[in-house]
Amino acid sequence: MQNTKTMPKTKNQLKSNIEICNECGRGVGFGSGLFINRIVDLGDYKTRKMMNKPFPKGEYICRECEEKVK
Repeated sequence: MQNTKTMPKTKNQLKSNIEICNECGRGVGFGSGLFINRIVDLGDYKTRKMMNKPFPKGEYICRECEEKVK
């Protein structure tokens, strides 16, 4: 049995990442239509902020934005 002090208390605490594109801000979570082709941005928040990403809290890049960057 797990210790209840270490278990998340709310549904929001279960999600450790923000499922939005850090380029366009669109949701890339399950059911969005962009879930399958999303790409994980391995940079942390501080790095994305320094790179002037419009939505630095987003931990993914959607397929359409990835194609624009190429």
